[in-house]
Amino acid sequence: MPTPTPKPIPAPAEPPALRALPEDPEKLTTERVAAYQVALERMHFSCGFVDGDVGMRTQRALKAFQEANGLPVTSQLDPDTRARIGEPGEPFTNYVITEADIATIAPPPKLWLEKSKVPFLGYNDGWEMLGEKFHCTRAYIKALNPDIKEITVGTEVIGPKVFPAAPLPKAASIRILLAETTIQALDADGRILASFPCSIAKDKNKRPNGVLTVKNYAPNPNYTFSPDLFPEVAAAEGITKRIIIPPGPNNPVGTMWIGLSLPGYGMHGTPEPEDISRTQSHGCFRLCNWNAEKLYKMIKIGTPVDVQP
Repeated sequence: MPTPTPKPIPAPAEPPALRALPEDPEKLTTERVAAYQVALERMHFSCGFVDGDVGMRTQRALKAFQEANGLPVTSQLDPDTRARIGEPGEPFTNYVITEADIATIAPPPKLWLEKSKVPFLGYNDGWEMLGEKFHCTRAYIKALNPDIKEITVGTEVIGPKVFPAAPLPKAASIRILLAETTIQALDADGRILASFPCSIAKDKNKRPNGVLTVKNYAPNPNYTFSPDLFPEVAAAEGITKRIIIPPGPNNPVGTMWIGLSLPGYGMHGTPEPEDISRTQSHGCFRLCNWNAEKLYKMIKIGTPVDVQP
């Protein structure tokens, strides 16, 4: 199907107020910030979500980009950083919903036992699917498409222009910064190639430290629910033995599992990307599904993973 001519892009409803940029005469609009977020996303310095706001995750992406490019670290969209990124261009694009898109919508059951009986844990609805496709929140993609009531095959929508992205280089090592809830891919000289926000364990005692290695990986993994790990849930649902939870974007580990040399630990996707960067996991490192998939393409078995405070 031919790509339609881009239409005028509406501003998101009630965009968040931007933080002031020090000593910078240029006023950055929400749409302009979104354009730079899209540019960073395509260069694999992920802000987590495109939302037009220079929030915590965007500031950390900017910090990583500045460090990678030898710029003064301000964690802001200062003039030097904007110049190095280059003219970001139009941040949004038109997209026509396909049958393949609709096929990924399969609302998962709520109970674990019921989840184990279905073949695929798909998206709850079209807006969740579009949020993951365009690396933004449901609220943001809805704000870009205020007149669309139903997502069906042939529906034309507007979303952040996060693809095509730059080629993914191979990483010599991975660095996890616990204090910044960030996972970075590094080259052989220690230069940052990519940076992704992540979630870490709520319990500090469950946070590993030191150098681990990539032990295994599994795209579109299933998940083993163990009553020993969730005794209250198991008792409530009458689960007495391990059960296998099928793959899909709403699988507990999302669409990607990268196992580490510390048993039971890994870097993986999530069914709840909007919660990334909060200290909420049981010990593993969670990423947005799209970033977990990028990370997988950059590593290999044996890649060192340095977990730092």
